[in-house]
Amino acid sequence: MNDRRSAAVAILALALLVSGAVGAGGFVSLAAPGSGDAWTAATDANDRSIGATADRALTGPTSVESPYGEATVRYDREGVPHIEADNETALYYAVGYVQARDRLFQMDLQRRLMRGETAEIAGESTVESDRFYRKMDFAGAAEASWNATRDTEAGDATRAYTAGVNHYIDTEPLPTEFQANDYAPDEWTPVDSLLVGKLIAWQLTGDFRDLERATVADSFDPGAVSELYPEQLDHDSTVVGRSQGGDVTPASARPSASRQAGTQGTTGDFAGLYDRYSTYERSLGIGSNSWVVSGEHTADGAPIVANDPHLSLTVPPVWYEMHLESPEMNTRGVAFPGLPFVVIGRTESVSWGFTNVGADQTDLYTFERPTDDTYVYDGETREVQTETETIEVANGPDAGVEIRKTVKGPLLERGGQEVAVSWLGLTGTREGQAIHDLNHAEDLAAVSEALRTFDTPTQNIVAADRDGGTLFRTTGKYPYRYTDGERVSGELPFNATAGEGNWRGWTPYGQTDWDAGGFVPFEDVPHVDNPDVLATANQRTTDEPGFYVSYSERFADPYRGARIYERLESRVESDRPVTAAFMQDLQRDTRSLAAARYQEPILDARSEMSADVRTEADRLVGWDARMNRDSRAALLYALFREEVRGVVFGDEFAAEGLDSSYYPHHTTLQNLPADSEWFDNATTPARETRADGYATAFERAVERAEEEGWRVYGDYNVVDLDHRFPLAFLEYPEVPTNGGPFTVSNFRVTGDAGSSWRMVVSGSEAYGVIPGGQSGNPYSPHYADQLDPWANGGYHPIPTESSGPIVIMFDEEGDA
Repeated sequence: MNDRRSAAVAILALALLVSGAVGAGGFVSLAAPGSGDAWTAATDANDRSIGATADRALTGPTSVESPYGEATVRYDREGVPHIEADNETALYYAVGYVQARDRLFQMDLQRRLMRGETAEIAGESTVESDRFYRKMDFAGAAEASWNATRDTEAGDATRAYTAGVNHYIDTEPLPTEFQANDYAPDEWTPVDSLLVGKLIAWQLTGDFRDLERATVADSFDPGAVSELYPEQLDHDSTVVGRSQGGDVTPASARPSASRQAGTQGTTGDFAGLYDRYSTYERSLGIGSNSWVVSGEHTADGAPIVANDPHLSLTVPPVWYEMHLESPEMNTRGVAFPGLPFVVIGRTESVSWGFTNVGADQTDLYTFERPTDDTYVYDGETREVQTETETIEVANGPDAGVEIRKTVKGPLLERGGQEVAVSWLGLTGTREGQAIHDLNHAEDLAAVSEALRTFDTPTQNIVAADRDGGTLFRTTGKYPYRYTDGERVSGELPFNATAGEGNWRGWTPYGQTDWDAGGFVPFEDVPHVDNPDVLATANQRTTDEPGFYVSYSERFADPYRGARIYERLESRVESDRPVTAAFMQDLQRDTRSLAAARYQEPILDARSEMSADVRTEADRLVGWDARMNRDSRAALLYALFREEVRGVVFGDEFAAEGLDSSYYPHHTTLQNLPADSEWFDNATTPARETRADGYATAFERAVERAEEEGWRVYGDYNVVDLDHRFPLAFLEYPEVPTNGGPFTVSNFRVTGDAGSSWRMVVSGSEAYGVIPGGQSGNPYSPHYADQLDPWANGGYHPIPTESSGPIVIMFDEEGDA
C-alpha cells in the first residue's frame, strides 16, 4: 500500500473509532495530520477526480438511461429532489440513482459497518468492531428479511432502487470520500438496503441492558435495586391514560405475569461482558417527540401532526428528504439513505410521525456447555454452529473471526463468560413492506393495516388523515416470554438449558411464525382511535399493571412528555386554536421540567457552599428553567446535572467496580428522601445529606465553567459535527444552540444527538428542517445550508407539489 493510501486509512480509522460507526458516540474534530497526502492522492486520480465530482454535483447530467421508463428529477431551493415517474419501478430506479448521487459514501459506510467490513478501508483499529458485527451476523438477518420481502411490491421497489444505485456507481464520478481514501464501492444489493434497515432497528432496540441489570442485582441487595431501578418511574406522564379522548385501548387483558426474580442459575462475569459489548448498544439521546391534535382544536378544523425524531447528529444528516410522485402515490418526507421509502412524512391524504417505544426486543441466554462445541437445550445436547471468516484489513495482515450460533441466536463471549443473543431483528422481519404500504396509505385504516408487518423497531406512531381522523398506535412485535408456563419479563439473562424465557415461533436467520402465539397480537397493543390530544416522548406508554412484562421498563425520563402535555392542554383549555405556528413554537420549547425540579434542592444547599459559589447559585433564584444559549443559569445547571449522579452514587458504585453507565435515572435521584443513605459518602467519616451532595456537585460545576472559560450555556451547548472522514473542509461549522436532553427542543451535547428532523403538518400546510444539508458533496450549496435554520428554530415548506427546473431526465435512451 502506498503512503498516500496509508495516510487515508489512518484518518478514516480514527474517524470510525471515535464516531458512532463503532458505537462510541460522537465525532472527532480535527484537521487530521496526513490529510494533505490523502488529498493529493485523490487529485491524482484520472477520470474520477474531485473536480469532476464538484462539477457534476452542481450541474447534473441531463439524461440518464433507465430500463424501467421515464422519470424526471427537480431540485428545489433546499436541494430536495422532486421525483416524478410514469410507474413505480421507474420512480424507485430514479430514487436509487439520486440517493447515490447525494449520499453514496454514507450508504456504503453503513453497509460496511453492518457487514463487518470497515477494516478493509480503515485498517486494524476497527477489526474488533468488525468482529462484533460478523458474530451477530446482521447480514444473515438481512438475507432472511429479503427472503420475506422479495416477492412483495416492496421487493420490486427495492430491486429497482438497487439498479438505480448501481447505474450511478457504474457511470458517474465517485464522491470525494472514495477518492480521498482511494477505494471504490462494491455494487449495491437489495440485501444492503435491508441491512440499513437492520442498522436503524438495532440502534433503536438492540441492547445488552440485561447484563447491566444482572450486574447491579449481584452488587446490591434487592431493596436497593428496587429503589434505584423501580418498575415505574414516579412522576410519569404516560402516553395513554390521560383525558385525550377517543377510543382508547391501552392493552388488552392478558395472562398473569411476573417480574423476573433473578438470573436463575446463571453465573459469571456479566460486568465484563457488559463493558465489552455495551459500546454497541443504542446511543445516548436516541428518542423522539411526536404529538397529534384533532381538528376540533385547530383554526381550520384540520388535525395537526408534529414529529421530531432524536437520533445521532451526523455529517451528512441521518435523514434524506425527498418527494416521490407516480400515478399510484404522492409522498413527501424523509428516508434513511440506502432505503427507497419515505419513513416519516405525508401523502396527499395522510401524515404520520414516529417515536421510539424503547421496548425490550432483546433477551440474553446462558447454556450448560459440555464441550466447546456443544450446548444443552430442551433436554438434549446440540452442536454449536460454527463458521470461520476472514476480515480483510487495509495496510495490515488479515484477521480471523469465529461465528458461533445457537437456537437462541449468536454467542458473544468475554473472559470465559458468554451469552446467546436473541434480538427480534435477527429473523426475517417485514418492516420494509410496512413502510412501502404506509407510503401509499389514503386513510387511517390503510395506515393501521400497513403497520401489521412493522415487526421492528418498536415505535409509537401518530397519524392524521384529510377526513379529520387521528390515530395513535404502538408498532412492532412484543415477545411473550415463558418460564415453567408462566409469563415473565426479560430484564435479566435467562438460563436456556433450564427452559427459561422461551419465545414461541421465533427463528433466528430464518422465517418466524408470527401467528404461533409467541407475540402480543396486533389488536392488543396500545392504541387510540381518534384522540383529541395525544403526545409521545419515549415515556411510559400506559399505567396498566403488568404492562412492562412484554414491553419494557426502559422508558425515558418523563420530563419531555409532561412538558408537551402541559403546553398542549393549556392551549386547548384556553380555547385558543392550535396552529402550525404554535406547534413549531412547541418544538422550540426549552423549559426543562428536570431543571425546575432540581432548582429548590440546589438552592436549599446554598448554606453548604462557599461564598463565591453561593453567589452563582443565586442565579437560579427566579430562573425560568429554560435551557437557552444566552443563559448563565442554564450553563451552571447543565454542568451540575453532569456532576450530581457521580457525587451521589459514585462511591457505592465504584466500590463494586461499576462506572457511571450503571447510574440510575435522574428521576430516581430526585425521588430520594433528603436524608437517604445514598447521599452519604462512604469514603468519608461524616454523614452527608442531599444538601452536602448537591453543594459539592454545584461547586464542581462552577469550577468546570471557570476552567473551560464558559460564560453562558451556548459556550458549552455547541453543535460540533464532524464528518466520518475528518478533513477540515468536510466538517460542519460549530453552532451554539438551545435545548438539552430533557427539553422538547432536544439536543444532547455529550454524543451530539438530538432533533434529527423537525416536521409539522397541518392540513395543506407542512414544514420541516434537517440539521445540516441534503447533499453529501462539500462543494454543493446544500451541504450545510439548513444547519443555521435548524439551530435557530427555522423551517422550510414541504409541499407535495414539485418545484424547480428539471435537472435529470430518465428514459430508455439516456446518454449517461
